[in-house]
Amino acid sequence: MNIKIKKILLSLLTVSMTSSLFVGLSTTANAASNATINLSAQKQVIRGFGGINLPAWAGDLTAAQRETAFGNGDNQLGLSVLRIYVDDNKNNWYKELATAKKAIEHGAIVFATPWNPPAYMTEKFNRNGDTNAKRLRYDKYAAYAQHLNDFVSYMKNNGVNLYAISVQNEPDYGKEWTWWTPQEILRFIKENAGSINCRVMSPESFSYQKNMYDPILNNPQALANMDILGTHTYGTRVNDFAYPLFKQKGAGKELWMTEVYVPNSDTNSADRWPEALDVADHINNAMVEGDFQAYVWWYIRRSYGFIKEDGNVSKRGYMMAHFSKFVRPGYVRVDATKNPTPNVYLSAYKGNNKVVIIAINKGTSDVKQSFTMPNSKVSSVSSWQTTATANLAKSASNTNVYNGNFTATLPAQSVTTFVGDIK
Repeated sequence: MNIKIKKILLSLLTVSMTSSLFVGLSTTANAASNATINLSAQKQVIRGFGGINLPAWAGDLTAAQRETAFGNGDNQLGLSVLRIYVDDNKNNWYKELATAKKAIEHGAIVFATPWNPPAYMTEKFNRNGDTNAKRLRYDKYAAYAQHLNDFVSYMKNNGVNLYAISVQNEPDYGKEWTWWTPQEILRFIKENAGSINCRVMSPESFSYQKNMYDPILNNPQALANMDILGTHTYGTRVNDFAYPLFKQKGAGKELWMTEVYVPNSDTNSADRWPEALDVADHINNAMVEGDFQAYVWWYIRRSYGFIKEDGNVSKRGYMMAHFSKFVRPGYVRVDATKNPTPNVYLSAYKGNNKVVIIAINKGTSDVKQSFTMPNSKVSSVSSWQTTATANLAKSASNTNVYNGNFTATLPAQSVTTFVGDIK
């Protein structure tokens, strides 16, 4: 996929900085330090987990694939966010409706992203010697805002109420679409975004370039017109997931990770194991280190995606399902020991009178992990595990919790989701 070549390279960079080297398996269980889950220490509210459907580039999801993506039964992903494409040609907008309607029917939220304005609104300019670079004409900012409004209205009139609409896909990687500078973004958000009849998402940086967002956060009028800060994290180091300025000035705004794939887009790579663990690790880091409220993958159906071209859920898909099926919209992340022992990574959530703990063991040995939930009234937890040979397999029996404490074995190179009722 030629438009993603740069993303492939930067995704490989991400892997080199965030992934462990997998070696031969060992079945010896190692003891771990205690992991504490503090249900009263609340972090971000979760909006959901999802991906993009892009009929113009990859064909629409089939009826069966929509059920697999947005249903929450056996062998379904339980996705709660759908990203769709704002085609610059209005005659193509109908292509987004069928899957968007089904997603909403299953309780998901839908947001939309444009790659280009209509051609008559753009002009070529010289960008560092590239005379074919494209940008939105400065006298067409109001017209572009109306174009986005027209899409919002079209979808609403056809049964899809958008949760939000973005201003631009990857304005800092416009080689094959439209470039925007941080100052152009600021001007549009400040002067025109307020006229859009929907929640407004910022342009979505290719690799979470903070210099694109700083001007918005530092301008009260622009900030008032932005509802969601959306970004992609291709090649973004985990150490750069945190955004102190957003924490300082973004009160009342949402923070979403709106596109990525890891660790690569190799053909038919979706079932590689233990490589797929990188997906769970990346989602976990986005929640814990980035405080993101939504996590949105690239293609829902692809040979390297959550659903393979044959319609079956992949190993990468099961990594997402450990989060998406159990951490539902409106749940809140709570404080938890994020790395209680080498190669073990945790995050925890609560909502609907449930606690959800997700534990990733990237190591090559089993780990006997103890968990403590101080002052909780949880009596038992159910668990689901994905390993080299199992896909979201439910435990045969529940694990008892005594005075907020329980112990469980995390198999080598696995993900385990624990769910307990808070009484």
